[in-house]
Amino acid sequence: MPSPFPGMDPYLEGPSHWGGLHMTLIVALRGVLTPRLPRGYFAEIHQYVWLESEDDPDRRWVGPDVYVGEGGGRRPRASAAEVTAPSAAVTIPTLKKPGKRYIGVTDKDDNRVVTVIELLSPSDKGKGTRKDRANYLAKREEYFGAGVNLVEIDLLRTGSRPPTGDPDPPGGDYLVLVSRADDFPEAAVWSFTVRQPLPVIPVPLKPEDDDVPLPLRPALDRAYADAGYADRIDYSKPPVPDLRPEDAEWAADLLKKHAKKRKK
Repeated sequence: MPSPFPGMDPYLEGPSHWGGLHMTLIVALRGVLTPRLPRGYFAEIHQYVWLESEDDPDRRWVGPDVYVGEGGGRRPRASAAEVTAPSAAVTIPTLKKPGKRYIGVTDKDDNRVVTVIELLSPSDKGKGTRKDRANYLAKREEYFGAGVNLVEIDLLRTGSRPPTGDPDPPGGDYLVLVSRADDFPEAAVWSFTVRQPLPVIPVPLKPEDDDVPLPLRPALDRAYADAGYADRIDYSKPPVPDLRPEDAEWAADLLKKHAKKRKK
């Protein structure tokens, strides 16, 4: 059974559900997008890795081609007589907790990521440490500087959104920003409320190829079903964070009708 809400389900924004939803929805978005991509493109899920060293306490992000795994035990060293003396001793940056996942659309011919789809997390909107938000904004600037298309999906009502430029976008609970590399710094935004359906958004590719439409609702429905949220969420309680009073009244009426349908 899908979510009773016509668009974004505000009950999924709470800390008890968002972490799992973020990962599940990323997978679902890739599943909806892949069959729509033209020949020559593929969508892959990547994960950021954060590095830190004593000399540079500020974290930095590296791309998904960096992978750290555990070895199978310590190997015996070669004797000093067998090897050339090293030029210097260095301290390798230590691996911190892996960052969040995102979708990269890659051009197979050039083996180059042409578009990134980011699903914002609370830390990206200033709900974590100051460094978390700064790191995301720096990463965002690198996309722009590298000529990568960016699709930024914000399904969180609280927090400080990344800058969208001038003029301010229309008011709404949620926002999608699509920045085409060829049009930068111009971008398009889709603003919508908790009462409105999720939009169908364009995913830009290379300039010579048409945009790919990406409907957000089928992806949310897939994530909602895969995680069993219909049986996990207690809709008799208010969501976290709270809705505005007028939206809370609307939601209560909506959920009463939904509960009656389930009993039939």
